[in-house]
Amino acid sequence: MNSHEFSKLWCRIRLSPLLSGAVIGLSACGGGSNPIASPPPPPPPTTIALSGVVTDGPVFGGTLFVFDAAEVQDALDSVDPAGDRLDALNAATSIADLTRDPADEDQFALTVPNALAATPVFIVFDNTDAVDDTFKDTPANLESVVVLGSAGSVQRLNISLQTTLIAQQVRAVLDPDGDGTIISVAEIATAMGNAEANVLSAFETDSLGRDIYPPGFVPVSHGDDDEVHSASAAIGFLLRAAGHLEGTSFDEIIAALAADSADGILDGMIPVNLAPTPEQEALAAAVNDVASMGNGDDIAVFAVGPCSSAAVSLQQACEVDVIDDLFEGTAICDDIADEDDRNDCLADVEIDIADAGEECDAVFDARLKLCEETGDAAHDPMFGSAFAANFVDPLEIGGTVSVNPWFPLVTGNRWVYEGDGESIEVEVTGETKLIDGVTCVVVENTAREDGVVIEFTRDWYAQDLIGNVWYCGEIARNYELFEGDDPEEPELVDIEGSWKAGRDGAEPGILLPFDPEVGDIFRTEVSYGEAEDVIRIESITDTDAAPGGSCNGNCLRTSDFTPLDPGVEENKIYAPGIGLIVEFDIESGDRVELAEFTATP
Repeated sequence: MNSHEFSKLWCRIRLSPLLSGAVIGLSACGGGSNPIASPPPPPPPTTIALSGVVTDGPVFGGTLFVFDAAEVQDALDSVDPAGDRLDALNAATSIADLTRDPADEDQFALTVPNALAATPVFIVFDNTDAVDDTFKDTPANLESVVVLGSAGSVQRLNISLQTTLIAQQVRAVLDPDGDGTIISVAEIATAMGNAEANVLSAFETDSLGRDIYPPGFVPVSHGDDDEVHSASAAIGFLLRAAGHLEGTSFDEIIAALAADSADGILDGMIPVNLAPTPEQEALAAAVNDVASMGNGDDIAVFAVGPCSSAAVSLQQACEVDVIDDLFEGTAICDDIADEDDRNDCLADVEIDIADAGEECDAVFDARLKLCEETGDAAHDPMFGSAFAANFVDPLEIGGTVSVNPWFPLVTGNRWVYEGDGESIEVEVTGETKLIDGVTCVVVENTAREDGVVIEFTRDWYAQDLIGNVWYCGEIARNYELFEGDDPEEPELVDIEGSWKAGRDGAEPGILLPFDPEVGDIFRTEVSYGEAEDVIRIESITDTDAAPGGSCNGNCLRTSDFTPLDPGVEENKIYAPGIGLIVEFDIESGDRVELAEFTATP
């Protein structure tokens, strides 16, 4: 074999696909010395890709602009609050911009030149023609700030209310001397880290104390879209509540929140180094009042025992309900076509919300006062299946079972009351109802105005072996007449005040003790927000009279009140063997009197 033949053989061996690990050489076989052309190297990357979500709640549409640190403040300063923000941003010097397709929903993707690698940029979102998918309105104007990655990199970037607050805090320190000299990249990166820590600390939980975001949450780069949306929407809820209550734009509220949280605490106080104006301080304080609604921070000091702890929780619930009512009322007004009527409706909502907030505070104070009177004890009645043997058969009351003299629950007993424009008929039926293991008797209560039924209630009472009468619940039906109906009949409008022991945390209480002592206080019913009546024994030697019964020196007098109606208190007078003969409002003196009592023979 000559050298030429050997060369051909070696070439075939090198190129054989049957030989694992064979490497193709850089010169051609069988053709002499012509080289094989190498593929050209890929071109160097020219852009950095940014992608993520835009969210107040998820935001569809709108426009994004990218500015470097030296241009962003001038661009935003060029915006006239009363003018066209989008036009002003379009006229500014941006690195890149993107008009978002609503079909992309909350997602976006844009690119910036690779010459900006490792530098900070600000992304500014304009809300023109944008829609918020959570709140179904125009979203807030948003921002974000990020240090770009290397050339050709693909980088996660979220634009949310958290990132907006961070970006605004960073912008506040870009030019500390006010001479146009921007701090270094390293200093900007440090400012970003500080701002992120401030925002995460200030907005760690919502008004109910629930965590807004998971541990390790990084607003600008967190990869779970749902968690980013949820965190942003928590601030979005506050934004809208404050906007409605304060009549202020989202931009102003966001600026107040950014300044307030610059020390890591949302407390209504802007750090002095930011040199706030009196107007900014007032807005920050007002917005903080809204943010504090429901969190209980300013009332937790009262939460010592079970009663006051419950009062604090109920105050939180009440404040959250106020905000809920605000949004529902606003929605009703927004659906009114006529602008003047719509504005009148919104004005009424603001008044109603202010009144509701004051009522929350008044009810809270009344609950705390009650807690003081009861030693801050829990309401823990000895009622239910475990105590069923302590209760009598209510149909035997007046027969084998002695009656409670202040409320003789004998089947067939009937009382008729007149006063305050109403006639009220009360009758002990022969029906029973098993409630939480205890047999209760059904008492029907019918209230009429001008002969027309306005309320019909089936009350449930039990009597224990000692003779105490317990209140176990009621189903209340409230009626109204509406002019123009034919026939004109009472229409059921609500069942407000209804409750039942053992349902939704409701608990019974002693309505009237068999052997009352002056100073005793009883929570007769506890269904929070529905029924929280209380009686206090004032006298057992009172004297009073009504057409249907009287007493002389042997009456029981109680004070009846409820924290749900602060400041309103009634006295009730009970004659032994008859029951209630008079009730009157302490402030007005209005009386309801027993007109007729029919006892079962």
